[in-house]
Amino acid sequence: MAKEATLTLPALHCSSCANTIMRNLRALPSVEVARVDLESKRVHLQFDESAVTLDRIREALDEIGYSPDD
Repeated sequence: MAKEATLTLPALHCSSCANTIMRNLRALPSVEVARVDLESKRVHLQFDESAVTLDRIREALDEIGYSPDD
């Protein structure tokens, strides 16, 4: 069963940012959904926690310059 999480990304500003975030998160193992909402500056995730942890997802976001607030 997939785990769900929503993270706030203060550095998210445009559709190019959103595309970068989605592309990088979907490249992680077992990230099934990475949907970005520009208006709320949030990314909604569904992933298999046995293959990738939320901490690893946070690290991946840090690495590309979009550190989550929560």
